[in-house]
Amino acid sequence: MELLAPVGNREALYAAIENGADAVYLGGKNFSARQSAENFSDQEIARAVEYAHGKNRKVYVTINTLIDHEEFGACLDYAWKLHVMGVDAVIVQDVGLMRALTQVLPELRLHASTQMTIHNAEGVKFLEKQGIKRVVLAREMTLAEIQKIKSQVHAAEIEVFVHGALCFSYSGQCLFSSMVGGRSGNRGRCAQPCRLPYDLYSLDTQAPINTADKGRYLLSPSDLCLIDYLPELRDIGVNSLKIEGRMKRAEYTAVVTRAYREVLDIVEVEPAFRPARQVRERLLQIFNRSFSSGYFVFDRNEYLSSKRPNNRGVYTGRVISQDKDLIASVRLSQRISLGDGLEIWVKKGKNPSFIVKGMKVNGLPAASAEAGETAEFKLDRIVSPHDRVFKTHDQELVSEAMGSIKNAEAAEVQVDIKAILTPGQPLQLILNDERGHQIIEYGQVNARVAENKPLEEAVIRSKIERLGNTPFYLGSFECQIDGDLIIPFSDINETRRRAVERLKELRLNIQRPSSQARDSFRQRKACFLTLDKPGKQAEKPELTIAVSGLDQAYAAAKSGVDTLYLDLAGIGQKERISIDQLLAIKDYSARHGCRFIPALPRIQKPSELRVWEGLKAAGFDTLMTPNIGSLYWAQKREIKIRADYSFNIFNPYSLRFMLQQGAERVCLSPELNFNRLKNMGSLRQAELMVHGDVILMTSQYCMLQGILRDESGSCPGLCRRDRYGIRDDKGYIFPVDTDTSCRFYVFNSRTLCMIDDLDKIIGLGVGGLRIEARHAQEQEVVQLLGMYRQALEEIGADSSRPPSWYREELERKAAAPLTRGHYYRGVI
Repeated sequence: MELLAPVGNREALYAAIENGADAVYLGGKNFSARQSAENFSDQEIARAVEYAHGKNRKVYVTINTLIDHEEFGACLDYAWKLHVMGVDAVIVQDVGLMRALTQVLPELRLHASTQMTIHNAEGVKFLEKQGIKRVVLAREMTLAEIQKIKSQVHAAEIEVFVHGALCFSYSGQCLFSSMVGGRSGNRGRCAQPCRLPYDLYSLDTQAPINTADKGRYLLSPSDLCLIDYLPELRDIGVNSLKIEGRMKRAEYTAVVTRAYREVLDIVEVEPAFRPARQVRERLLQIFNRSFSSGYFVFDRNEYLSSKRPNNRGVYTGRVISQDKDLIASVRLSQRISLGDGLEIWVKKGKNPSFIVKGMKVNGLPAASAEAGETAEFKLDRIVSPHDRVFKTHDQELVSEAMGSIKNAEAAEVQVDIKAILTPGQPLQLILNDERGHQIIEYGQVNARVAENKPLEEAVIRSKIERLGNTPFYLGSFECQIDGDLIIPFSDINETRRRAVERLKELRLNIQRPSSQARDSFRQRKACFLTLDKPGKQAEKPELTIAVSGLDQAYAAAKSGVDTLYLDLAGIGQKERISIDQLLAIKDYSARHGCRFIPALPRIQKPSELRVWEGLKAAGFDTLMTPNIGSLYWAQKREIKIRADYSFNIFNPYSLRFMLQQGAERVCLSPELNFNRLKNMGSLRQAELMVHGDVILMTSQYCMLQGILRDESGSCPGLCRRDRYGIRDDKGYIFPVDTDTSCRFYVFNSRTLCMIDDLDKIIGLGVGGLRIEARHAQEQEVVQLLGMYRQALEEIGADSSRPPSWYREELERKAAAPLTRGHYYRGVI
């Protein structure tokens, strides 16, 4: 199995490779899902590739964000640069970019990011058909589910996360940061709202629910740690083990990579090996929000870190006492040393944290103290007996980690060089390395007899040995000069530079693309970027609505909607909808002139798609598909499809790709604004959300059960007893709900409403207008459809009511404040 480590800067690159990573992944200054990381310039990426390849390791570069239309050409040029540099693969999220790269730059190896939300074998198979060589699975997969996917997929490699931070939402399905602050996680700028404190709130009683014993960080998962499960991952046949952490410091990368490397090496010899407790303690010490095995081997008690969203360190002891001079005595449970960072968890107020710059043991100054001893520290605030002490920084561990990369950047390859200078001939340089590679390079200027001061061997050597910023250093040097000769210093320098570059390429087996290949890339790029001219616009957009319950579906069908989507996930419902019930709604809809289309659940784990095998036989020839796996599943059964907004269609090339896959209608990303929508080309087959509660998070974890469950751990159906929300410290309330598979959803605190901008939206030539009512009640569905139908009919007609009247009416009756979402502001 490949061990894949995160690299946020050059120091972390050395840490990863010097501590045993088989490959690293890093991001450039743009198009990376970790825009807050230091990241790499183009020149730094080239140097990283040279360094890694010199060590026989691989480099993967992330282009794992949604790409804006205006960025697309530059993004393809960037991919070409990476190809020229010799990167081993590019990691992508955007389906339009995926299609572009497979057509424009087919030589470049592509990996599918976890941002694509691939969680079933059908999704992997679809991407395999598109030319993807490796798929990074969603982090919500269990051991059995990964095993099932791996058994059904044979060509594409499978990569899984084994260590680091977890997202509360499925990656690629989180709009929380985007909708609240305009910083899109899909564009690499997540503000991490999941790490903020929230109060659980009853929407029925309009009062907070006391969860003080569980903490306020209701959406903050513990960190993933699968170091105890490497034998299982090996048995499944997983191809790559991924460590998360491009935002972390180099010492984190060093410690975590070394721990996994050591255990992996032993597992190769002893397949049933489990690491010792000390290995896990090292991992805990470098950074942890507490550890869990995530969903791989799910333990509800470990999953959330609801009392603390950041590094909690390692339990180190308890306060015994504190005197009037604020000197605290701490009984230690593990060793501490000068330079360590400690934090004391107090019952009230801010926890004191400090670096140990001085301490006493048995009344005497000490550089360290062992477990079982009592250490004394001078603090700047009051603590209490029995307060717990945690070590958040281990200076010895960090020093050891940084020592592993101390000499990493030093040139490591000895090169022996011979220079030959003959009258009337150009300078000849012969380079030999330790692998037996030889390069012969010639200058551009013929040597001539010197009139005054001829070149001496010492001068030539001084020019030749300038090998800085390369992996080489000069070994032996031989100079053969036939007479008193001279050539320009610039020719010596340029000849040396070309010779070194050729040797580097020979060692790294880099084959630079020819000028013909570059011209071919440019032609294919220009062809791909050419969009069809917009055809005839839709005369009248279709009014659609998405609901989750049977009552809401019947209400919508009789209220004048053109197309009704019923979400089979059953958000807020008690029982799963049967095919017989779907047939009844279909007949009812037809009698009211409404088209009925079932909407498959956004998440469908292995085997869950099988639940809906009878849909086609029952006469349903069209489905709304929300993920890549369900798209492929429907294609294989020759079922027509409509694509939901969960596909994150953000540019015209992604829209074109979905239409090429047979989609008759595509709901575009709610992160698009008017300016970007104008650049989308023809929107005749596109649908835009104009009203409703946008789903901000889709989670496999039911927070309600995790926070409110009783001591038995069983689920008493908490989500059916009340209607819940989470309230942030600014007072905004975000409704939450579950579906019939106990998945968990967080909705926006504000309701999207564009009723007074319908003329502007229709002016885009859009084919459909969507009301998102999966969280709405029956009466609300009737009211919304009536208002929007009436507003649409009055566009262009003489009406005494201005469009603002409709918004004011909806605002007066709405349970939450209204918003125009991203239509005017957009995302960065």
